[in-house]
This record gives sequence, structure tokens and C-alpha cells, in this order.
Amino acid sequence: MSKLAITYWGGSGTITLVARAIAGGAAEAGAEPYLVDVSDLGAVDWALLEEAGAILMGSPTYMGGVAAGFKAFMDTSGETIWSERRWKDKLAGGFTCGIQQAGDKLATLQALSVFAAQHAMLWVGQEAIGAPVFPERVGLNSSGTFLGLAVERALDGQLSAGCDASARLYGARVAGALNRWG
Repeated sequence: MSKLAITYWGGSGTITLVARAIAGGAAEAGAEPYLVDVSDLGAVDWALLEEAGAILMGSPTYMGGVAAGFKAFMDTSGETIWSERRWKDKLAGGFTCGIQQAGDKLATLQALSVFAAQHAMLWVGQEAIGAPVFPERVGLNSSGTFLGLAVERALDGQLSAGCDASARLYGARVAGALNRWG
């Protein structure tokens, strides 16, 4: 099995739910997912990131960009990981959430993809097509974002059915890419 590190900063909790759903989809597709909360990183976590064939990055979109808690993780990686190219050729991808359907989530995904590019990583985007193109897929990739996974904020501690399904499909997509290229 290929190791998939799912890094995230939870914020209000939606990103944690999304990370778990991605992990579920990835595991079902044959990957070995690990959840890594970047707010409390230890030596074991950094070692896992070195070993993983893919690293997914998740942050809520706050004020049109990556949340400060995740940005701190990004900045820390520049000390030696970036300069020594330790993540070169690992697969990467990103996920975010926001209160509104658009909510400038694309800006967060762009920042995460640029971050991955700076580390010489290979980006895996979202592939699910939902409604209205396929009317029977209501709620699937409802934002129509393909750079990564973008979902709406969870209500009452639960993702909508469409957001949960989209996260699981994204996890399966990354697992498939990891099995193919990892």
C-alpha cells in the first residue's frame, strides 16, 4: 500500500470532516491514508511526510486565502524541506471549505498548488462532474472547482451528502494516482 499523508488545519471543524472523508475514499481505493493535523506536528509526523508518496493539504478559506494555521505549516517547510527538495516528485493535492458556494475558495487552492509547485510536487486535481451537467449527480462537486476539492462549511457537524461524496471520490482519485505513479 502507498502512504497518503492528509495534512490539514481544522478551523471550525469542516476541514477535519473533509480530511476524514478523503481518507475513507483513499482507503477504499487501496491507499494507506494518514491524517496529519498541522497544528500539533511532531517528529513522527515530519517523518511520515518524508515517507508518503502523496501529500494532500487542507485549509479552510479565511478572508480569501489559506488560514494562518495552515500557512504556518507551509512556511515551516521552507527551512530545509524546500531547500533540500525533499518532497520533489511526490503527488500533491488540496482541499478547502468556505461558508458560501464560491467564497473565494479557488484562491486557497491556487495558493496550495503554487506551494506544491515550489516543492517540485506533482498536482492532482478534482475530476468529479456533478449537476447540472449530469442531473442525477446533485451535490457532487457543487462548486464546479477542478483544481482541487472545494466544499461548503458543514452544518450541525456534518458534511452535506454531496460534499461527503465529493471528498470520498477525491480521496479515491488521489489513491488511484498514487497507485499509478507513486
